[in-house]
Amino acid sequence: MRYPLTLTNLGGGIAIVFGGGIVGERKVRSLLAAGVQVRLISPSATRQLTAWAEGGELEWTQRPYQDGDLADAGLVFAATNVRAVNHEIAAAAHKQGLLVNVADSPAEGNFHSPAVMRRDDLIVSVSTNSGRPRRATAARDRIAALLETEE
Repeated sequence: MRYPLTLTNLGGGIAIVFGGGIVGERKVRSLLAAGVQVRLISPSATRQLTAWAEGGELEWTQRPYQDGDLADAGLVFAATNVRAVNHEIAAAAHKQGLLVNVADSPAEGNFHSPAVMRRDDLIVSVSTNSGRPRRATAARDRIAALLETEE
């Protein structure tokens, strides 16, 4: 069962992203676009994630996941390249009643990130019932093209 929503007033909580690869980078990019405070926990990171950390746009804890890492989390993203670690993060997040997105096993989490388009005061987000992100992205792009022709 699915229930779509838009989270607001996330200024008080931190989004913690585990995994510094391209999937983690995509999650961080979307969080930063929404103005969310981000902590990346990963032993390594892409060039872009490193640049954001060096520029002060996110906090980077350069090590693997450890017990206690979710202490001040508002949102959790398990996007490491190790299935067992993502499972452990998801289990800890569920135990604490947190919202968790699990990149390599979406059914293990309790929310999915939609395909999003932001323009001025408009946010369009598209999700699927089938867990097919490419379909959601294509629909978002078609909606964006329609909106461009209306302006």
